[in-house]
Amino acid sequence: MHGETPKRDAELAILAAKQHGVIAFWQLIKLGFGRGAIEHRLRTKRLHRMYKGVYSVGYPPTTVEAWHMAAVLACGEGAVLSHWTAAARWELLRLGRGWPHVSVPGDRRVKEILTHNVKLDPRECTRRDRIPITTVPRTLLDLAAVAPLRQLQRAINEADRKGRLNRQEIQEVLERNPRRPGTKALRSLIAALDPQTRRTRSDLEVAFLQLCRDHRIPTPISNGKVEGIEVDFHWPGTNLIVELDSYEYHRTPAEFDRDRRRDAELMAKGYVVLRVSEQWLETDPAGVADAVYSLVTSGSIASSE
Repeated sequence: MHGETPKRDAELAILAAKQHGVIAFWQLIKLGFGRGAIEHRLRTKRLHRMYKGVYSVGYPPTTVEAWHMAAVLACGEGAVLSHWTAAARWELLRLGRGWPHVSVPGDRRVKEILTHNVKLDPRECTRRDRIPITTVPRTLLDLAAVAPLRQLQRAINEADRKGRLNRQEIQEVLERNPRRPGTKALRSLIAALDPQTRRTRSDLEVAFLQLCRDHRIPTPISNGKVEGIEVDFHWPGTNLIVELDSYEYHRTPAEFDRDRRRDAELMAKGYVVLRVSEQWLETDPAGVADAVYSLVTSGSIASSE
């Protein structure tokens, strides 16, 4: 009997190493540990309680990965990180403080974990850093139901920048969940990133393209060249150019001066350059839309061809 204990401990260590140093009560039982043996290891600090029925092995938990793994294990079979926590693990949004979000099949509630009771399609679950998690398309759909539009835009844009935005997979997720809250918002924002017409480089560009869609403004070309100069947006067949201003991309006086010199060069060649600030776009989108629409459709904007 005593010879079996080192073997079980070795199996425990191997399994915990695969799970960021974390193990669940039900896994210990499967390995052959009784309740008394588990309690003994808790008393002697060989196990450290994290959530109910989940422990770190050897040492108290020190990493985010350990806590995320523990949250999934605490919610039982079929549980996966989701929503805000999944978005942070996919590096689409920053990890905020607060309890982790976990999607679980059935009605499960665990103290200090925000559980979402939903039966996920297996194709919408995967692993990242060895932790069960919703796929990027499913994560975006879940965010679309709970996140402000601006944060959803940021997550989509980050997914696009990092090469994790698979439009076909997103379309399949939307088709599998046609009535889920957020589907309309996600469809709209993904459509605004149509790679055949444009490619965005910032959240502000995504917001402007969405504004064009919402107000039925003709679709512009983004990040294309006019007279050898790369511009944010222009409409072929017109002389209108729209440049977006944000603190993130215009932090220094030199950058500010450079942009004004480019504007002057374009205007000297007959182009109309409209600068739209982040504040204007956020606080008065209708005003921005009116200004752009009137210029795009105005007969005074001569053809550039």
